[in-house]
This record gives sequence, C-alpha cells and structure tokens, in this order.
Amino acid sequence: MRRSDVIVVGAGPTGLFLAGELALQGVRVLVLERLPEPDPTIKAGSINVASAEILDRRGLLPAAEDVQRRLLASVGAFAGHGRKNALVNQLDRGVRGTRRFPVAGHFAGMLFRDELVDQGDPVLAAHTAASGGVLVPQYDLELLLGEHCARLGVEVRRGVEVRGVRGVGVRGVGGTRPADADLSDDADVVVETSAGELTAGWVVAADGGRSAIRRQLGIGFTGTDPQLVGYQAVADFDDPGELSRGWTWTPRGIYAYGPIPGRVLVARFGPRPQDRDAPVTLDELQAVIRDVSGVDVTLKGLRGRATRWSDNARQAQSYRRGRVLLAGDAAHVHAPFSGQGLNLGLGDAANLGWKLAATVRGRAPAGLLDTYESERHPIAAWVLDWTRAQVALMRGDEHTARLREVVGGELFAAPGVMNRVVALTSGITQRYDVADVVGVAGVAGVADRAAGPVGSIAGDVALSSGDRLADHAHDGRFVLVDRSPDGRFAGAGRPRGHRIAYVADPASAASPPSLLVRPDGVIVWAAAHDTAAHDTAASDTATPVTATSDDGVLKELDAAIQRWVDSR
Repeated sequence: MRRSDVIVVGAGPTGLFLAGELALQGVRVLVLERLPEPDPTIKAGSINVASAEILDRRGLLPAAEDVQRRLLASVGAFAGHGRKNALVNQLDRGVRGTRRFPVAGHFAGMLFRDELVDQGDPVLAAHTAASGGVLVPQYDLELLLGEHCARLGVEVRRGVEVRGVRGVGVRGVGGTRPADADLSDDADVVVETSAGELTAGWVVAADGGRSAIRRQLGIGFTGTDPQLVGYQAVADFDDPGELSRGWTWTPRGIYAYGPIPGRVLVARFGPRPQDRDAPVTLDELQAVIRDVSGVDVTLKGLRGRATRWSDNARQAQSYRRGRVLLAGDAAHVHAPFSGQGLNLGLGDAANLGWKLAATVRGRAPAGLLDTYESERHPIAAWVLDWTRAQVALMRGDEHTARLREVVGGELFAAPGVMNRVVALTSGITQRYDVADVVGVAGVAGVADRAAGPVGSIAGDVALSSGDRLADHAHDGRFVLVDRSPDGRFAGAGRPRGHRIAYVADPASAASPPSLLVRPDGVIVWAAAHDTAAHDTAASDTATPVTATSDDGVLKELDAAIQRWVDSR
C-alpha cells in the first residue's frame, strides 16, 4: 500500500482544513475517519471572525456567505411573522453589502449588544471583510471543507477506526515495547486501523477530546474537572410554552432556546450521568429541560442526535511526540460556549498546516515546526480560562446573579469594554511572539499604522488595484505586499515565487506599510515605505537580499524570510 506523507486522524473541521493546507503544498495526505458519514449532530452554531478570515484566505468565503444567507432566512422565520431580531438585522446588513463588524455571541449568556460597540474602532474596522461568513454551523462547515478537500484531491477514508500508532520496527498493540519507543524525528509511523496497517511520514491526531492516540502515547492531559453537564439538540416541542428565547439563567443552571427553530441548549450544575457515553434519550433531555427551566414542556421528537457535554477543561502538556502531533480537541477541551472549540481547532490547523508541509518537503527553516506548539499552546490556555470564567458566571445562586448584573449591566456598558470583549471572542486579537526574530522596520509607531502589529492577524488589507491581500493567499503561499514607490522589495519576493506571492502596490506617503504575511495570515514583517527610501534597492535576481549597514529594512525582511520561509 502506498505510503502517505501525512495521515490525519479525524475528519472534523480541524482535520479537513489541515488536510487541505497540506495538499495545497503538494503533500500526499490521507484522512481517516471513524464515522461513515459527516455527523449532522447539532454542535457549534457559528464560527468567529478569525475563522471566517481563515476561509477567506483560501477562497472559501463565498461558500460560507451562502450558508449564512440560508441560515439568516431560517432565523428570521423563527423570529416570527417577518420580524427580525438585532442579530439577524446586523448580519443581514453585512450580506447586503454594508460591511460592519459582526456583534454576535455572548459571554456567560450575556448577549453582546450592538449599540454598545463602536464600529469606528480601528481594531474592529480592520476585520470586516469576512463578516458575511460567520453564521456557519459546524455540520455545514464540514461539508464545505469536505468539498474543498475533494477539489484538492485529498482522500478521506470513512468508517476506519484508528487503534494506535507505533514506530517502524516496533511490535503492534499489545507488544512489549512502549508504543512511542521509535516515534523519532527520522522514522516513519505505522498507523494500526480496523482496515489494516498504514504507513506515513507523519501523523496528526485530530480525533477529538478522547483521542485514542493521545492516550496511547501517554501525553498528559491536565486541567479542571467539570462543574456542569450540558445538552444540545434540535427538537420538536409539543408547545414550547413559556420557554424564553435567548439565554435564561435559573437556580438550577442555564438554557437557551433558538435562534434556529427547535434548537435548545441546556446546562445543569451538579453530578454527571453514570454512563456519559450512553446516547441521550428523549426522556433524559425533556427531564433536564424541565428541571432547569421550570417549564413543563413536552418533546415530541429529536431531529438528529442530541449531544451531552461538560465544562471539563484540559490541555495536552505537549502537542508533539516524535512524528505524531495533536490538533483541535485532541490537544484541548473545554465548555463549548461561544463555539470557541471549533475556532481554536481551525486556528491550530491553519498554524500547523504550512509548517508541517514545509517540514515534509524538506524546506523548513530550523525549528519551524517547534513554533506550532510554542504559538498555539498559550492561545489554547487562554481560551480554557475564558470558558472557565463564563461557567463561574452562569451559576444560579444569588451572589452570582448580582455579579452578572454588575458585569453585564455596568462593566459591559462602560466605554470601550464591549468592543474589547467582542474583539477577544472573535479571535482577532490573537498575537504570536515573532518580535524576537525580526522587528518592525522604520520609524516608531509603524506597527500601529499597519493592518495589525507584527505577530498579529493581518485582517483586511486593501490594495490599490481594488482586490485584497486575501485574494493573493488562496494557494497557501506567503504574501509580500510591496508598497515602496520603486518596488525595492521585489528582489526578496520574486525569486521565491513558489513560496511567496509578490504583490506590487505602490502607495502614497500616508498609506499603510509594506507587509510579509504568513500563510496563516500572521504578519511577520512590516516597513513604512517612506522610511525605507534611503535603503539600497534590491536587485531582481535569484540571490536572497543581502543587507549592508545602510539597508536595515532589507536586512529585516531577509531575516524574516530566512526565519519563516526558507534559509537558502
């Protein structure tokens, strides 16, 4: 059987997007999935802005916008008789061409309030292009990414259960040597499955929070125990009666009804079921809804399968063991509030994909793959704390209720606070520490005039031609936007055309700086063109830019390219 460069275990959003990233770079990738078909079970109901921008950079935003349009029609109908709620109105404006930052979501059930958000905030204003593609449920996202992978020629084998991994030459499951004994950096990995053994140069476990691979390798999964048990389903009610639409706190927990017709989420503080793996029955779900809401509702049936979950918050101590890596829920789990798990997994895939591809293709700078864990581990740790804080504010006792009044009624209404909370939830404030490698060239404050400071997500970068930076990132290359009046950075970008998309965008003195942006949308170099005017122009040759003591801008660009693109 043909050896794969990479085997991805798990065909959820994380695994599928990662597979697509690898295929874009010419890597032979195979995806293995236990389920025979995509799971229609109700899960995350949307993605955040950072995730929508990930799709935008791969040309998938139009498909996401189509999903949002269909969903908005359904939500509008649920609002009743042509009336639309505030969320529908503001997202609908985005679909019809008025780009605004989407104020959608909640913190501990306290809905974000559009009227408290300053749309003129430059942090938010730099991330509006993808606002029409955030209302994308997980099932629709999986279908979208599955089609993306099919176009790229990725093979997805469904109905295949992965039982373990081992290094070449190590006995299989039940052998006498540790399973990870020979999972070294220079040996292939054998994947033991229900369909036989498969071999790959690398394996990425994106097989969920109960990852069999993570457990087998003995990678620590530390964190905090659950305080609540939650359920989510789309159900047919005999009569929803007095169920409140939106989020409602009660002494027993919290529940949310809508905005999709029949969708209900309910979380109850207290002990977990004895058999947490047992399917959720109609009677169990009905009993929990009645207990938490205090409303004597009757359920007639379920549309699809109901899910049971908890606020168990844990993170893998390491994201890598030799040639096996963890991504998505296999690396971190937490309460699903605000859909942070889906977004966190997509961010993992976007960060890891191009780095692993460069490693497989033998063109990765030294230490590049190590930055996957060093960059993504702190982001996940922050998200776990963000969800823990929400669970603390959801309790039904009087003290917590008064605290919610202070947070939601007073603090969130203070100038700038809602903007900050919305930005944090949207994922656009994520920043990696790349400053130790290369700084920002030019006068002080140049980073503030960029689309985002070095180390942050580029966001909306408009070009004088009328298109955007994201339009040049569809094939997964780095993007070098050269805004110098004489194209002085062409010598750094054009010779590496297979790795860097060079975009000449000469601009006026008041325009944003030139940028080098990684495939995952992170800015790793920026230079104000007016401050670089005195530097020696780069020649348009295959020789990497070599800086002198007088051309610091080119020196920093060359350092960034050597650090992130290649060292040759």
